[in-house]
Amino acid sequence: MGNSALRHAAVGMAALAAALVGVASNPAEVSAQTTWKMHIVWVPARPEAQAYKRFADMVNEKAAGKLKIDLHQGGTLGVKDVDMLRILPAGNVIQIAGLYPGYMTRDVPEYASTLPPGVVKEPAKMVDGLPALTKIYEETYKKWGIELLGYVMHPTRDTHIMCKEPVSSLAQLKGKKLRVWEKFHVDTFAELGVSAQIVGQNDLYVAMKTGVVDCAVYPIGFATTVSLHEVAPNASYLFPYVLHPLHIIVSKKAYDALPADVRKIVADAAVATQQETIKNYLSGNYDREAAKLFVEKGGKELPPFPDTDQSAFTKTAREVWEKTAKSLGPKAVENYEAVLKGLGN
Repeated sequence: MGNSALRHAAVGMAALAAALVGVASNPAEVSAQTTWKMHIVWVPARPEAQAYKRFADMVNEKAAGKLKIDLHQGGTLGVKDVDMLRILPAGNVIQIAGLYPGYMTRDVPEYASTLPPGVVKEPAKMVDGLPALTKIYEETYKKWGIELLGYVMHPTRDTHIMCKEPVSSLAQLKGKKLRVWEKFHVDTFAELGVSAQIVGQNDLYVAMKTGVVDCAVYPIGFATTVSLHEVAPNASYLFPYVLHPLHIIVSKKAYDALPADVRKIVADAAVATQQETIKNYLSGNYDREAAKLFVEKGGKELPPFPDTDQSAFTKTAREVWEKTAKSLGPKAVENYEAVLKGLGN
């Protein structure tokens, strides 16, 4: 190789080295390559999944290519929600997730009694309780290296008793075999003289059709998604669907690695999603539309349980709530008292 060629080669290598140094020293260029995997268990047709998708889309638009969130719905990444506290902090398998905190009871047992379903009589009280709940959740996540960004509220607001035959009072419910989704309700209904058993959602239709149960505690907003109008066409309102809000959580390690402007985009998108879903929850529009569909498909919306029955259910649920918290230890009692105070009761 001649001197001229050598000089050209040297200049070329120097230019390449300078370019590489420039890329390495430019955080904006590095952050352009950042892609996060986001896990949620809800399938695309569910409104919860749609809310999380709007969040991801908002971030992807506002981050202008600096950060891309790939949303994996229906648990397709193989991540189990029960393992979230152990998987998310490292930020290598997933960096961000949507989670129902009730799944964390293996690692945080007191969450079983932090806000069980049925202890709140008015849906709007859910918003009043958020500051107390946030403090509890943040304390947990700080220990595990996770950041709580905000909430996705449940889309459905109303919980009904859905039966083969018309039932719209606690007196009529006695003697019926009732399906519930968790032990707290087994204990609460037992105090009211009603026999209840846990039946998973995937087994509910067959259990109802074959007579394993006669009635089910179920949010009317989701009734047609599991074809309950076919086997339990009589629905009567008993209590609001108030329980742990869904979370938007992120690996603190992954979050802290983002440039400040991108962190703000993610945080702002979480706040906007929270505000939107709270508004939708409180409006009750989702339930009204779902109830119309339930009736159109052959179901019947009965008058609600009498006010006296609704009050008796809430009172009994509160008593079981306190008893359950005490059985779980001092931390559960501390959470119970904080949430109760936050709810204004």
